Amino acid sequence: MIVGSVGPGGDAVVRVRVRGPRSTTVEFQTVVDTGFNDWLTLSRTDIEALALPFREEGRYTLADGSETVSRLFAAEVEWFGRWRRILVVEMDGGPLLGMGILHGFFLGVEVIDGGRIEIRPLNA
Repeated sequence: MIVGSVGPGGDAVVRVRVRGPRSTTVEFQTVVDTGFNDWLTLSRTDIEALALPFREEGRYTLADGSETVSRLFAAEVEWFGRWRRILVVEMDGGPLLGMGILHGFFLGVEVIDGGRIEIRPLNA
């Protein structure tokens, strides 16, 4: 099970470890974003620090309705004791954990300051 907590601003925060092709590993505090359909966002600085390889560009509609084109990079995330290949979207702001990585998992959030967050496989 992955456990996190709700911050004072209402953000649901969990820690994840991301690995690049040179086995460089960094742990990030990510905000669970149920409005983001992909896997994970990281800043350009974080992507460069991990030396993530570029894969493609993708078009995204932001919360304000505007559209943007972002670059996608290959990475691995430690997910329930195994390294899982994902695409990372280059985006400013803090790291976001999206619904793509949560597909097939239970997400529970106690929506209060300091509330508990749980992510676990649906079959558990």
